[in-house]
Amino acid sequence: MLKEEEQKTLYIFIDESGNFDFTPTGTKYFVLTAVNTLAPFKSRGELLRKVYELKYAGWNIGQPDYFFHATEDKQEVRDWVFGAIKQLNDIEIDAIIAQKNKANPSLYIEYDSIAVKPGKDGWREAKVKTVRSEEQFYNKMSQMLLQYIFRRHEGKDEIEKIIVVLGSLFTETKREYVLKNLKRYLKNNFKKPFYIYFHKVEADINCQIADYCGWAVYVHVERDETRPLGTIHEKVKSAFEVFERGTIEYYQHKK
Repeated sequence: MLKEEEQKTLYIFIDESGNFDFTPTGTKYFVLTAVNTLAPFKSRGELLRKVYELKYAGWNIGQPDYFFHATEDKQEVRDWVFGAIKQLNDIEIDAIIAQKNKANPSLYIEYDSIAVKPGKDGWREAKVKTVRSEEQFYNKMSQMLLQYIFRRHEGKDEIEKIIVVLGSLFTETKREYVLKNLKRYLKNNFKKPFYIYFHKVEADINCQIADYCGWAVYVHVERDETRPLGTIHEKVKSAFEVFERGTIEYYQHKK
């Protein structure tokens, strides 16, 4: 059996932060963060032991379903987890940051149907029904994120296949949309075998690491909270603000 680092599989664990509410009351930013590794099981023992401790003997006694979740964990837990992530030498972090009120509505709105009826003076009135399409927006952002990762690994023969693990979000129908489009994108841009999975964050320690890294990027841009990202900044390979140069704001965000 090959050693883990010799298996030449690139694992990409993607987590999202912020929401899909494209109104003044929604989050200002939407962030997709990827944790990339060739060794998803290496050096995870300490993190797994801490999860076990928190389940049965630590700060969260009586919570057998406990898992690391940055938005809900106590500050002392966060400090410990970020310290543990800092010590990992087998991960890279990439992020796509979108200021949502600068996103053209065509990125998250679809025109569902048109109702035509007679109007005044013989003119015909048309009403267009619009529906929010968060999976369409997510699809665009995830492709952009993967593009940055692939560029860094382009031409490196040690990568034989890729496994992308996404958070278990959306309805089944919307997941199918994301899956179909990502498969097409990977087939056209990464000429090697690939697999895509939707996985609940509580089911895998690497998904929980991605949750923490994504939260660090998110609170940095949303709340100007710098300490979490500062702890792991050496792991960050790219953090691209997609609408940074945009000058049009399609609605005013409420602070």
